Amino acid sequence: MKTMGIYIHIPFCNSKCAYCDFVSAVRTDDEKAEYFNRLKEDISEFSRNEATNDRVVDSIYIGGGTPSCVDAGYIADTLGALRSAFDVSANAEISIEANPESLTAQKAKAYAAAGVNRISMGLQAASDELLAAIGRRHTVADFVRSADIAQSLFPEVSADMMLGLPGQTVRDCERTVKLIAGRGFTHVSAYALKVEEGTPLAASGYVPDADYSADLYDRVSEMLRDFGFEWYEVSNFAVPGHECRHNLRYWRRGEYLGFGVSAHSFFNDERFAVTSDFNAYLAGEGVTERRYIPPDGEEAAEETIMLALRTREGLDLKNFTADFGRDLLSERKGQAELLKEGGYIETDGERLRLTEKGLYVMNDIIVRLAM
Repeated sequence: MKTMGIYIHIPFCNSKCAYCDFVSAVRTDDEKAEYFNRLKEDISEFSRNEATNDRVVDSIYIGGGTPSCVDAGYIADTLGALRSAFDVSANAEISIEANPESLTAQKAKAYAAAGVNRISMGLQAASDELLAAIGRRHTVADFVRSADIAQSLFPEVSADMMLGLPGQTVRDCERTVKLIAGRGFTHVSAYALKVEEGTPLAASGYVPDADYSADLYDRVSEMLRDFGFEWYEVSNFAVPGHECRHNLRYWRRGEYLGFGVSAHSFFNDERFAVTSDFNAYLAGEGVTERRYIPPDGEEAAEETIMLALRTREGLDLKNFTADFGRDLLSERKGQAELLKEGGYIETDGERLRLTEKGLYVMNDIIVRLAM
């Protein structure tokens, strides 16, 4: 049987961070209750689509927003609804995002009892000053407390960190890596800060220095290697064998369904998205964008190249030829030879990968090979 993933969007937070432009907000208890009722209706309705009958769900990711800021009963009920609606594998990877200030032992135990086996902790920086500057509600001490809880209950624990924050130094990043990896976490997501329009950080006029952010990434990558991590996607590092299955599904262009406001899906060669209007969603509005992508067409080929080159495993050239009837290295021979000579890509004839040097000009390489 085919496998697929499921993403659940929880659009609630206790406060909004200065850099965040995700669909999330502070809401009332009544709005939260209404939202989860609507979410379960969506799950039930889609499960009646016969196209899912030959799919097994082997990854579920509950993100946001801040899933840990709502009552854990909502999370358990939602997972129950998914199991009732779909064929969820007994060994499915089930992940949830949590913020240090809102994760309690009671919530974590409820998640584990409901089948969650992977938790992603939103640390961002091991500095109380930096955390306060970007509007985070937690302190480093809160992270340590919540990490103790998480590591006592879940076999897989990850942490997020951000690069290029206002006033962030190399030493700040080193402290963050030491805190995460030194505790025995097996997965780290290291994201370069992108200042989005309409956020308080954008209003402040702050613009990250791209070259400096790259330097921070270099140092973080180096330290994580020393701790036994390997990068498997541009922003994601794991101890081998502990990569996030759900993340890899996106980069391998696998199928997934997204439920909740603003959630995206890729299923049956269609990409579709739910409305981003919270009130419209509660009122019954669902998918507002839908696009069919011919599986052997140019757009599918471009997506395949773009997504695969973000990963350490790279592009499977034989599969690409089988799927699209094209020999990419022959078709783009001139560009490929220049990129290889420049040390930006490498190939063994079976796979095409970016080198670490190539990571920093990834978008340009994708344009040269895919567009």
